[in-house]
Amino acid sequence: MLHRRVTEYGHTVEEPREAVRRARTAAGLSVRALAEIAGISPTTVTRIEAGRVDPGWSTLRKVLAAAGEEAVLNTRPLPAKPIRSRSRTTLAGLSDAWQRTARGDTPDWTRLRGALDVLAQHPELLPDALEPRPKPSGSDVMDALLAGIADKLADDARLPRPNWTKRIPRLKAEWSAPGTPAMLAARRAATPPQLKERGLLLDESSLWRDRASVDV
Repeated sequence: MLHRRVTEYGHTVEEPREAVRRARTAAGLSVRALAEIAGISPTTVTRIEAGRVDPGWSTLRKVLAAAGEEAVLNTRPLPAKPIRSRSRTTLAGLSDAWQRTARGDTPDWTRLRGALDVLAQHPELLPDALEPRPKPSGSDVMDALLAGIADKLADDARLPRPNWTKRIPRLKAEWSAPGTPAMLAARRAATPPQLKERGLLLDESSLWRDRASVDV
């Protein structure tokens, strides 16, 4: 997916959401009409224009072509800077990534997915990201989740599991987001064993994106 990249028309640089909205308006097309010409759903066009989804390059070209414009990708080097700060690329820096809600302790899925995306893109950071033990978060669910994530990352990379995860106990009661019996059964089947061992029901795709989509 394109994330905050730009398309260039002559000397005008725009983000995808701005480019799609401007091109559609200039062509005098409704969202539904543009979607029909492009062969995608109106919901997709609406989400692109609202900035809730970053379209892939092929999708962006298709949508803009439907509005009579050609997308040309312009790139330029970024200023040199560290990839991410250490606290953003260690599990220890995520111990506060949760909140207590009426439905119980709820992890901050956005922060967790962001950290896992960085580690997927930069596997050389993984050993240092796993080693520091997170401070007790104040949530048994969060402590178990971070330990399960650490074990899965280590297993997937064929690294030794961090010693600190052995000291995190399994949850006394199985934890899962609300769902119907059928949803819970499907979630159980799709839960990585490292999370299931800790009493967590969470399908892998809720945290780990497909590698191909992380890299674009």
